[in-house]
Amino acid sequence: MVLLICWSALPVMSQSMGLTGKVVEAGSLEPVPFAHVFLKGTQVGTSTNMDGEFSLNIKANTLPSDTLVITSLGFLTQRIKVRNGDEVEVQLVTESRMMDDLVVKAGVNPAYAVMDQIVRRKKQNNPDQLDNYSCEEYAKIRFDLNHLTEKVKNNIILKPFDYIWDNTDTTSDGVSYLPVLLVEKQSEHYYRQSPKKQKSVVLAKNVTGLPGPKILEFVEELYFTPNVYDDFVVILDKNFPSPLNSNYKFHYEYYLDSSMSAVGKEYQLSFQPKQKRELAFVGEMKVDSASYAVKSISLRFDIMANVNFVRSYLVEQQYQNVDGQHWMLTSSYVLGDYTVIENSSDLTGFFGRKNATFSHYVINDAPFKPIYEGVAVVVESDGAMNHDENYWAGIRQDTLNVKEEGIRQMVDQLETDPDFILRKNIALGIATGYVPWNKFEIGDFYTFYSNNYVEDSRLKFGFRTHQNWSFPLSASIYGAYGFRDEKWKYGLQTALRLDKANKMRMGLGVKDDIIQLGRSINALPIDHVLTSFVQIGNSVSRVYEQRYDAYFERVLGTGLIARANYFRVQLSPTDTVSFRERNEGQLIEQSNYTASGIDLTVKFNSQNKDINGDFYSRTDLKKVFRRYPDIALQWQYSGQEFGADVTYHKLTGQMSQYLRTRKWGYFKYAVEAGLTEGSVPYLFMNTPFSNQLVLYDDMAFNLMHYLEYVADRYVTANVQQHFDGLIMDRIPLVNRLKWRSFVFAKGYWGQLSDLNKGDQYLLPSQTSRLTQPYYEVGFGLENIFKIARIDFVWRLNDTTLPDSYNFIVKPSFRFSF
Repeated sequence: MVLLICWSALPVMSQSMGLTGKVVEAGSLEPVPFAHVFLKGTQVGTSTNMDGEFSLNIKANTLPSDTLVITSLGFLTQRIKVRNGDEVEVQLVTESRMMDDLVVKAGVNPAYAVMDQIVRRKKQNNPDQLDNYSCEEYAKIRFDLNHLTEKVKNNIILKPFDYIWDNTDTTSDGVSYLPVLLVEKQSEHYYRQSPKKQKSVVLAKNVTGLPGPKILEFVEELYFTPNVYDDFVVILDKNFPSPLNSNYKFHYEYYLDSSMSAVGKEYQLSFQPKQKRELAFVGEMKVDSASYAVKSISLRFDIMANVNFVRSYLVEQQYQNVDGQHWMLTSSYVLGDYTVIENSSDLTGFFGRKNATFSHYVINDAPFKPIYEGVAVVVESDGAMNHDENYWAGIRQDTLNVKEEGIRQMVDQLETDPDFILRKNIALGIATGYVPWNKFEIGDFYTFYSNNYVEDSRLKFGFRTHQNWSFPLSASIYGAYGFRDEKWKYGLQTALRLDKANKMRMGLGVKDDIIQLGRSINALPIDHVLTSFVQIGNSVSRVYEQRYDAYFERVLGTGLIARANYFRVQLSPTDTVSFRERNEGQLIEQSNYTASGIDLTVKFNSQNKDINGDFYSRTDLKKVFRRYPDIALQWQYSGQEFGADVTYHKLTGQMSQYLRTRKWGYFKYAVEAGLTEGSVPYLFMNTPFSNQLVLYDDMAFNLMHYLEYVADRYVTANVQQHFDGLIMDRIPLVNRLKWRSFVFAKGYWGQLSDLNKGDQYLLPSQTSRLTQPYYEVGFGLENIFKIARIDFVWRLNDTTLPDSYNFIVKPSFRFSF
């Protein structure tokens, strides 16, 4: 799926130009970017660029239609007569300016009187204020590749698969699309107010098509059902103020119309953001005049909003009075028009559609049902994926159309097409570093060659079992060789699932390789080919590690896991490092130090179904907004009874969380504390995460050298406030770039105990103990070109140390909405 989207965005051979022009807003004459422009009754079309300009390519010397249709969210559709070679300017009129029934009086906006009543009665109309309720849902989600122009179809990479176009269709606006994924789901929902609890049970699920991992993330996003009675609605990780926000005057302009419906009087209100590029909705709603409950609502935003890869987004909800008293959601429709490259003349992307119906409401009955047991919010019943077509035909609200039925046939052809398999494997290799080969994956080929001051040139080869392998035993293995130190390195990791539900696992790890003390898991891997080019300075913090681990872990509940591990680790110096200690007044050098013993880890990540027992895990770094903080605790013991050279107890704890701050964006904090009891070499103390790479590391101190400090008791904190577009969107012209701003502060407080202040184990010459806390502060801009981020970082203390910087600018790269 992702492969098809990327291919269709590639440049292709241009054809003769038939029409050119510009689309602007009537009155202001400001350009309208990403408006749909097409010839009526054909699939010949395109979209305007950021300046509102377009060029329409045709094959023949004459136009296949003499009517040009121009559409854009929030504007009335415009149709004009054209001839071949015309250059036109089209002025689109906003829908709000064409409302004949608006009543505007001097003084107070009459819509405010209705809005005051809606806000006053939010509590009694909000379904989440009921004691309890339950309902059933049937949802159908479909994804379609869209904007399939003739250029896209003739793309040299897609041309071998011309049979996929047999399933294309065209919207009423002339946008061609190709259905590629269909997901159906039948669920039961339960909600209880006190004690607050909600649960969704997936009774049946059916997936047909090309479910690439990124597309499945979009599918999960469409499962949401926003509650418009909340002050803020979260879409694509962004906080949109609801039109029913308690401070509604701060966010929206409202227009009122009243009318009579078949069941009585209702108010119709339309709304639009106070500011043009505000992260807010354009839309309308119908409100019952007796209860002031919402009967229907439409929420829209388009590419003007500071949300990446989205041309437009629409949410429509219908409510019914289900028991003569309560208005409950009965249907929800979501349409997302996503784009891969926003500024391309061929804006190929995909539609994400969700149609859901809610029925069989039971209100204020039996709040303490056993269904609420357990901590998981969403559970999937056994056999949910095993229902046949007869079952689905019986519960569907509408039968599948011809295009939806054709998805399975198209996918069957693609998955057996050698040309498609080859291209898919190449794309996966570029994206992940691993190339599929039978039931294995060869990689990470980004680490097959690297260069560093210890090994000089380093060669490596490895493979792992396929990530979707159903066999309970998985493994990864690699071998490497350094040409300067003339040493072989290797690593092996295995994991065995002990039960069908994957709640009990055991694993084994063997490793003999180089590590870098103080390097965070968020940094580029130490042997990544790019590390050879982005390292600043010549650090001496790399040592040889020979390590063995054997663990057993058990998932105690959704988002809660415990792990017991036996470890043995031997650290040896490279030729740029020495391990020195004093023994009876004599200075000696040790060839290695060995720690061996057990460690126990407990982790809690609320609602995380993919939790693992690693204390530090890259999967934990993903930006996820959870109700409770992520917490991890680890106790580690090394002793002579396990064959260790050093004896110590070590206790480490960490807590982190992402918090939505509504209009202000989001806030992140991460705190870690630890202590080591025992006289130990610096190798087994805490080394704060540092970063001597050109690229910024969010988890590390970016102006601290590797091994600059060590401590046996410490606290470290990292706080960030991300404003999204709150500030940058208010700067004219700059707001078109969709940049986002943030500020941050980091600190490290540490010391050495009396046991380790002595001179038995000596510190490296470049390492010292802290005499005062270490601080970094800064600000930055993110979402530059949709993927880049720039951090401006200041170091507030110890700025006179040799080779230290008190200010630096570092880039980094990441995708986000």
